[in-house]
Amino acid sequence: MPEHTSQITFVRPGGVATQTFADGAVTMRICLGYLHDPDDGVLAEMKAKHDPVPWQSAQVRDDAIMAVEARADLDDETRARLLEWIAATPYFEDA
Repeated sequence: MPEHTSQITFVRPGGVATQTFADGAVTMRICLGYLHDPDDGVLAEMKAKHDPVPWQSAQVRDDAIMAVEARADLDDETRARLLEWIAATPYFEDA
């Protein structure tokens, strides 16, 4: 009889989660989340010049870029800097 296991992933407000794998765990940004979250929001990360949290995939990163382009609550300068930051952030290769 197969053994069943459950896994729960908590996503922080800034869109960051730790995904478990067979040989360990990796912290990654799985969605854009709340930009202004002081702990791990993309905007806070950029302003503090922290090492960027890698995106889960190129698709997730591209979705975030499209979402930032469509946001009305960012001034043009902040939007341009944020788009540049996101585009330069690494991502994990899709399997």
